[in-house]
Amino acid sequence: MSLDEEDTSHSLSQKASHAVNDASQLNEEQLSKYEVWKTQPGMAQIKLQYIDFDHEVRLKVEHLSETDKKLVDEANTEANDTVEPKKKKFKGQNRKHLEINARSSSNYNDHRLCFFVIRGGLENCPYQSKCKHEHDLASYLSRRPADLSSNCYMFDTYGKCAFGIICRFGQSHIDPLTGKNLVVPRPNQTYVESLNKYPPMLKHLLRRKKYNYTLSDRLVRIANKQITKANVAKRNNPSAGEAETTNEQHHDEHDVGEKEDRSLVDIYYSALQTNTNQNQAETNENQQQKEADGNDDEQEQQTSRPVPYRTLGTITDADMIRLKPREKVRIDFNRRLYLAPLTTVGNLPFRRICKEYGCEITCGEMAMTTSLLQGQQSEFALLRRHPSETIFGVQLCGSFVDTMTRTVQMLEENFDFDFIDINCACPIDLVYKKGAGCAITRRTIDFERICRSISCISTHPITIKLRTGILTSENNAHEIISLAKSWKSEHDENHVVDLFTLHGRSKEMRYSKNADWNYVNQCAQVANPIPLYGVGDIYSFEDYYQRLNETSVSGCMIARGALIKPWLFTEIQEQRTWDISASERFDMLKRYTNYGLEHWGSDQAGVEKTRRFLLEWISFLYRYIPVGLLERLPHRLNERPPYFFGRNDLETLMASKLCSDWVKLTELLLGKVAPEFQFLPKHKANAYG
Repeated sequence: MSLDEEDTSHSLSQKASHAVNDASQLNEEQLSKYEVWKTQPGMAQIKLQYIDFDHEVRLKVEHLSETDKKLVDEANTEANDTVEPKKKKFKGQNRKHLEINARSSSNYNDHRLCFFVIRGGLENCPYQSKCKHEHDLASYLSRRPADLSSNCYMFDTYGKCAFGIICRFGQSHIDPLTGKNLVVPRPNQTYVESLNKYPPMLKHLLRRKKYNYTLSDRLVRIANKQITKANVAKRNNPSAGEAETTNEQHHDEHDVGEKEDRSLVDIYYSALQTNTNQNQAETNENQQQKEADGNDDEQEQQTSRPVPYRTLGTITDADMIRLKPREKVRIDFNRRLYLAPLTTVGNLPFRRICKEYGCEITCGEMAMTTSLLQGQQSEFALLRRHPSETIFGVQLCGSFVDTMTRTVQMLEENFDFDFIDINCACPIDLVYKKGAGCAITRRTIDFERICRSISCISTHPITIKLRTGILTSENNAHEIISLAKSWKSEHDENHVVDLFTLHGRSKEMRYSKNADWNYVNQCAQVANPIPLYGVGDIYSFEDYYQRLNETSVSGCMIARGALIKPWLFTEIQEQRTWDISASERFDMLKRYTNYGLEHWGSDQAGVEKTRRFLLEWISFLYRYIPVGLLERLPHRLNERPPYFFGRNDLETLMASKLCSDWVKLTELLLGKVAPEFQFLPKHKANAYG
């Protein structure tokens, strides 16, 4: 941020353009409106002095797509005609979201500079004669665009910027004559890279389909065979299943003996161990046969001069002896502050902000298993983890047992995480029609195969995210939970699933209705002793502790509440309502911007990515109503406010619903946008009833 931009934000926080309303100077119409709003259900109660009675709805088209601009022109033309105008609506405004945002950022990397020149100078490029990129630093310096700011966050914090001459804040660390990147070590600050970077060798193997999935494929075959056999036996003799259930209840109540039959999980482990031992025995026999076929000269040569070998590290038996459920590392999920996995907006910089406010458990964005197995780099970016994330999980979404199991094997062998979350709650039609997300709960046999196979191949806890059901009138989460609860080893008390998280809405409801916490409580009682976290409408510390104390849940997962007010975690820990100022919220945006530049880069492409994700977050942040403006606390998440203005201009700007005002906020942090810049929010779900 430049000095001029800092002065602008400071002046906005000190200036109030709107005069506070005086009840004695308001007319009867305005007072009657205010009384109606106070009693109208679903309306947030704003103090009289901050309500904007003179607000005019203005449609700014500067950041709209060309199609929507044409619709506006047609509507204005028809309004001037004598004929009654046709009603036209903006339908599918976000349908071409990716195309529009990609079009506005098509010139991210127009510098055409060689990667080696950017990092270390011309002499470091090993392909100078064949390299297709530019190596002339003097030419680039002559046309290099002006910096967005004189201060580079990476250089000021760590003493080195990895983007060198193409950094958009490079004035402080670039030699203006030679273009060399300056390095000034900071003794008190050590740069810690984020974890789970995409290994180049893994990319090579995945894209050429040469990754070894022998273990997961063998496990899937065993799972399909054993579960099919068990289902056939249960179908042919249903009374046996009822008798077994009765015996289990008798065993739990009176602790009588131990059952002789083993669960399917134990059968998997035994079968895997048997197959592994057989493969090892065959390998040893083949090796002995080759040695026996050798001549005497070779044997003497081997005896006199043994073949040297190299050790590559500690040799373990993890590939031969899998961990059983009771041997896995357990996580205490009781009453932890859990940030929900959030598509697009739940990125690494946002999770860092939430960790600073007191969040304890974080989870990456939903990753599609098919995209991971294809080696798509954008999908692997969702697995990145910051070192400050002490308990971090990866969320997987898929519809087939083979792809899910293969993905888990690949992640176990190459990435660092603490638990695996299976997404059975995604309501997006594109995912649902592929049989993933919510749809997988309708295929209970496939769902069982997926969970059992993943549990066997993974050394980490398994969690499942659910919704109440597909249709509002047909809740089936309690049936899924009861089924998953029965998947356990009968020789110990450990289950296949370690945690359930239940969103109190169906796929059909989306977000406009209140979450059904009565049904969440019912499911928590069914899940006992497996912990269950409830999700939905947690927007204050009163909401959080009310759900904990009045239901049987083990904790609450926070989603939209954290997007609108990330300091909610601090409010819950300290059990107070925080009337956070506009300056403090703007400082939070400044920290997010710095974390974004550190994560996505400080070159032009990184700046525009940071700007885009910041705008996506602001599309939720603007819904926050400052505590000092409310007449009644706590404010509910689905309460719609009347038009209001803040206590200063910065607070008013941050509460604006106009996309153009969101862009102004980013310009205070990342400089001016290009004239052709366009932005449409990806998430535009209706949050009000």
